[in-house]
Amino acid sequence: KNYGNGEVFGRLHRFNVGYSDETHNVVFGLQKISMGVGRIWTPTDLFNPRNPLALEPDQVYGNYALSYTYALGELSEIMGVVAKRHDHTYKYAGRIKSNFGVLDIALDVLSSDDAQMIAYELEGNLFETGIEWRSEGGYFKDKLLDKEFFQGILGLDYGFQNGLTLVTEWIHSSETYSFDEILLHQESTLSNNRHLSSDYIGASAYYDFNLLFNGALSLIYSPDDQSSFISPVIEYSISDDASLALGAMLYNGNGESEFGTIDNSYYLRFKVTY
Repeated sequence: KNYGNGEVFGRLHRFNVGYSDETHNVVFGLQKISMGVGRIWTPTDLFNPRNPLALEPDQVYGNYALSYTYALGELSEIMGVVAKRHDHTYKYAGRIKSNFGVLDIALDVLSSDDAQMIAYELEGNLFETGIEWRSEGGYFKDKLLDKEFFQGILGLDYGFQNGLTLVTEWIHSSETYSFDEILLHQESTLSNNRHLSSDYIGASAYYDFNLLFNGALSLIYSPDDQSSFISPVIEYSISDDASLALGAMLYNGNGESEFGTIDNSYYLRFKVTY
């Protein structure tokens, strides 16, 4: 959009109707389908994949879908989803999740014209340390580019009493893609699962300085070419419903590396919640 000429762009993220009680939850319309346990990467989420390189990683678009969740018990559920894609084809997914004492376990399946997935989700506490660990991943079939691969994450996070929260995550893929393969197929189901390198290490830190100021720092490092992405941001709370933030997106590496070819950017963000 050419904002310099005064154009205004808007997008509707959620618009749905549904029914919910203690056992059943049915939603139809533009919605977020929740899958995965990752904080930085969510390879099992093929509906609303999180992009850690985006300006707003937590802002994900909705899906035109019909979803149904049935509660098998207080800590167990089964979910089925039918979603319509932009090319008017459909993708289908199922998920069963339960708690086994100190561990949450889920099994996920997905099928579409261009992809298949059989995956798992694990989440729990690391003994009595207060550290939360998580893992998700599975087998993916890329019908579009005729590739099959495993992709998974392993992560830890811990919240300190002084208000500091630390998150670390590692993602591994058994198959890599070329730049052209990633660029030319961004609208496909597995667009966020295609990577140039087989491994990435991510970390983030969040800290409340006081009631008005908070700061965050995110880092992604590629051991394959030793390039990195760093995103610092500091936010000021104007009121309960408005905030102002100053941040940067910094890329480091040589001219042949994944992140070294991207220019740095800086931004000022004003956010109002209604």
